Amino acid sequence: MYEYILESNGVIRNIITKRGPALRESVEYVLSRKVEQIYMIGSGTSYHAEYAAKCFMEKILRVPVRVFYPLQFIDECAAVSRDTLVVGASHGGQSSSTIAGLDRAREMGLPTIASSAVPDSEIMKHGDAVLTCELGEENAGPKTKGYFCAIVLYILFALEIAVRKNLISASDAATYIARLQKTADNIPVIAERSSAWYDAQAEELKTARRIVLIGYGNNRATYMEGTLKILEAVRFGITGYEMEEFMHGIYHSIWKDDFVFYIGSPGKYYPRIIQLQKYFEERTAHNFLFSSDVAQNNGKNFIAPFIDDEDFSPLEYIVPLQVIARRLSADLGIDCNIPSDPDFHRKMQSYRYSDSPLRLFQNPAKGGTATGCRVSPFAPVFALRYPPLRGSDPRNAPETPEAGKARDRITAAACVPQGF
Repeated sequence: MYEYILESNGVIRNIITKRGPALRESVEYVLSRKVEQIYMIGSGTSYHAEYAAKCFMEKILRVPVRVFYPLQFIDECAAVSRDTLVVGASHGGQSSSTIAGLDRAREMGLPTIASSAVPDSEIMKHGDAVLTCELGEENAGPKTKGYFCAIVLYILFALEIAVRKNLISASDAATYIARLQKTADNIPVIAERSSAWYDAQAEELKTARRIVLIGYGNNRATYMEGTLKILEAVRFGITGYEMEEFMHGIYHSIWKDDFVFYIGSPGKYYPRIIQLQKYFEERTAHNFLFSSDVAQNNGKNFIAPFIDDEDFSPLEYIVPLQVIARRLSADLGIDCNIPSDPDFHRKMQSYRYSDSPLRLFQNPAKGGTATGCRVSPFAPVFALRYPPLRGSDPRNAPETPEAGKARDRITAAACVPQGF
């Protein structure tokens, strides 16, 4: 995991250099149609990478960009313009819910792009176009390099479209890319500083059993991804909050043994998070600020030479949290690359596997099973519409060629395609 962090800047440089072929299909697809807004769907690290790129994409493309969990999109987006582009991302390409979300978007008549780090993965069969982030090997449970590279891919995707649509000049795009690479080149520097800082704070950090992360602005994605990385690795209570949200009730829950991490990126909210840290110094001794502000160097805070680019700082501020996840899990005797249950995704059917068929849809109201029609594992959640293939009861329909072609198609009766 740590080694993948260190090599991320080189991988990002390679993605930038070879971006033409990687972006061609998806960019040409977008340019061939009208796009009024972009919906991005994903789970876990994929969701956080989309969220980290969201603000920049909106600024460059000048259209609304919204990020959804797949089931949120499926259940809540009933009235959507037909000119809404839906991008579904899954790092390994197996996420059942994201695949279902793309299928739902296509049923609604919306243009779709499937994105993954695995070119021939299942999700790539469920988009009208594909966007591939080839980053090389990452044989680690908690993904780090994949997070960086997904953010970069979405940024490059937006820049290429913006140039082609004359929203920005090629010169402006080159300036953005140079800034992006400068920030990426700082990742190993921050990682090494993070590891040295961890050595100094290790004894205290090893006593933690509850950690709260607080952030704001462009680094909302950072506290979300940081929470996930530490949770995946150390496997005890970690939560993350937007700064003002934290002040509305959550602050009551902080006790003397709790640890609070403050993500202090520069900007108009920075003085407020300093004020918050000073307040909590009266309630817990375990307060840690992550910042480039040398004035806050008290021997405990993580003060490092962040580039602090206003658009790309999420690439930096996640690094110390990734390092804490790896180092702390090792010190606690946990191998974060070994799942707590290797069969979890098979049991829950949250991943699509080529050797495991989708489970049968069970209709509790009828007390039976559709023995001939295999459907999505999310069938109990979604309102499915399958035309009866024999008789009036689809539960009695045998597997037929027509059923075989239809069985993986997911629709929702409550979501009628809308357009302007």
